[in-house]
Amino acid sequence: MVDHPSGSINHWLAVWELNSFYALQPEQGEGQRMWAETAMYALARAEAAGLDAITANVNRFHLRACLIDHLGPTRSPLLNPGALAVDILAALPIQLKDAAEWATNWPQRPHMEILSLRQCKNLLAPAQIIRSHLSTTPTARALAQWLALREQLP
Repeated sequence: MVDHPSGSINHWLAVWELNSFYALQPEQGEGQRMWAETAMYALARAEAAGLDAITANVNRFHLRACLIDHLGPTRSPLLNPGALAVDILAALPIQLKDAAEWATNWPQRPHMEILSLRQCKNLLAPAQIIRSHLSTTPTARALAQWLALREQLP
């Protein structure tokens, strides 16, 4: 693909929205992957233009999870539930131990800690979609621990 001269986050988010919409339309058939790849490119460009990584990853992970759920898992990075699980865990801004401790009294925590807990909750949402597609691995077990905590997060 050729870079668009626009460096506007909003431009790339508009491209992301349109392409991710078509990527989730079953009538697109095999074209869903093409739309998804174009959407992922646009999201990467929005991130390069200044979109924060957490927001980009929430969107990226949600699209991948929905595609895995609709099209079924494959070994391709886009449709691989194990790879998505690894990416989700890597994107979490804090460790499980800290999240579990902070979740017990989150309303009394400092703003930045509450924000981190909320980011974890948002990043973990797509994991619930792919949970049934994961085999028993250390990554799947780690993700299950996070998902057990997710309901306690703000």
